[in-house]
Amino acid sequence: MDLVYQRIISPTHGDCFKCCLCTLLGLKYEEVPNFVEMKHWFAKAIDFCDKLGYDIMCDTYYNFNAHYLEQPSIGCYEKPKFAEWMSLDNLKKDDGINGLFLASVYSPAYTTAEEHPISHLHQVLCDADFNIVFDPNPNYKNIREYPYAKLIGYNGIRTIDTIKKKVESTSTRRQNNERRRIRL
Repeated sequence: MDLVYQRIISPTHGDCFKCCLCTLLGLKYEEVPNFVEMKHWFAKAIDFCDKLGYDIMCDTYYNFNAHYLEQPSIGCYEKPKFAEWMSLDNLKKDDGINGLFLASVYSPAYTTAEEHPISHLHQVLCDADFNIVFDPNPNYKNIREYPYAKLIGYNGIRTIDTIKKKVESTSTRRQNNERRRIRL
């Protein structure tokens, strides 16, 4: 796996997501747009991955402890209703690419105790055991832990988005094979 490190370090329009996508999909930096600079950036990232044969955000898994941090009054009057299947605990090892997943953490450089709501997020790659295996920010290569990791657990991971290679259906495979034969 070729690691692609950030070239734009910014609290709002950095390229950590782009670099994680490059690393995960084996693409060069120049081959992937910096989606966060675009309007409706995540929809554009989904379309980009779709064209490459990947399904991004098949499932998103949440660290429910982060909800208490971000919305302190949740649960004050009634028990919060979370869809349990969306919990980080339900992440499956085969949901990722080579066992890796896109994960968001709170930004070590920009998250502060005074910030509310917390809006400075950072993209990393993790494995199914919630170990952060790649951080694209070269300034974080010796990071010991991410903000609020002791409070929310899971090494400070807030969410995990799965990305998978799309599987061709038998009929689609037949159609593609037929098109290839016609071209020959």
